Amino acid sequence: MAGAGHPKLEGIDIEGSYILGVIYDDVSLTLEMDFRLKESHPKYAEPAEGEDGCFRQGFIRFADMDDLRLRKAKAEEGKEVDYSDIYSATFDGDYANIASGWGEIELTAQSIQIALD
Repeated sequence: MAGAGHPKLEGIDIEGSYILGVIYDDVSLTLEMDFRLKESHPKYAEPAEGEDGCFRQGFIRFADMDDLRLRKAKAEEGKEVDYSDIYSATFDGDYANIASGWGEIELTAQSIQIALD
């Protein structure tokens, strides 16, 4: 479900986006992102020739978390992993599950903030 489960992600192709960084503490988790925008997003701009879509950097911040599970990926010996790739993402109300090259993030949060630069 590429962003369709949460209204704040409308117009964003989460599975076509990239995770640039993961910051977490006892009260919040922030994903620094390179968002891939769909044509329906108000900040969408036609990509330049040769580019693979319209990208804008920003973040997703989850706060007031009730539950957080992080399972960091371990690269197999001799294999390279692109930690920024997102394999799947599910957002349903206050629940989120994101599987990526970085690992799996599963949480419930009362506050989800999305911002684009």
